[in-house]
Amino acid sequence: MFETIRKARQIGTIALERVGEYAELLKISAEIQGQNLKKRIVSFVMVALLAVLSLIFLGLAIIVTCWDTPYRVISAWGVAGFYALAAFIAYIAAPSRADSVSAFDTVREELQQDIKLMKDVV
Repeated sequence: MFETIRKARQIGTIALERVGEYAELLKISAEIQGQNLKKRIVSFVMVALLAVLSLIFLGLAIIVTCWDTPYRVISAWGVAGFYALAAFIAYIAAPSRADSVSAFDTVREELQQDIKLMKDVV
């Protein structure tokens, strides 16, 4: 009985010591996650903007090049079809590029280690 109380007291002491560390680690992880999200959003917006502009000017160049030929209508529809195909491919490929690594993995690993330690003490 006294052994169980002693072990519970040890677990409580370990848990209290680690609460502050968990809070600090969680704060740091949240800041890292926020910075990563900001970087991703800025880079995605820049890539999307430049890709759209380049596709628009490429399409215009193709149509203007074929303007005085009998292929004017075919080139315009070809450009429109290419845009639709590119949009579809971008939509399909986007979820597969998602980064599954989270800054909160460190917090989870620390919690798992402490839970294992507490189980070993009991």
